[in-house]
Amino acid sequence: MSMFLNTFGGSNQEVSQEKIDVAGVQFDAMCTTFNNILKTCMEKCIPHEGYSEGDLTKGEMCCIDRCVIKMHYSNRLIGGFVQTRGFGPVNYLRHYEQFQPPADPDAN
Repeated sequence: MSMFLNTFGGSNQEVSQEKIDVAGVQFDAMCTTFNNILKTCMEKCIPHEGYSEGDLTKGEMCCIDRCVIKMHYSNRLIGGFVQTRGFGPVNYLRHYEQFQPPADPDAN
């Protein structure tokens, strides 16, 4: 069963290379966001002078939990704000153009 096909709805959806490419860009963006959150929260919550124990302390775990929640919330808040302001990948992300269908020369 493919995550790109709707086998329950009865509609005939095709998997195209364009959809796979867009999913790849979205996956890369989510990975980058996750890694940035992880790096930021680890630098903030775990002491830099070396790991004293193999496991995180209760204080470190609570700090990381709060940090991740705040970062995730702010990421969603900013994402919602820019969407209401008309920010779109077509206007602001140069590499997004490669996923757009080619212009039809006969349309004029």
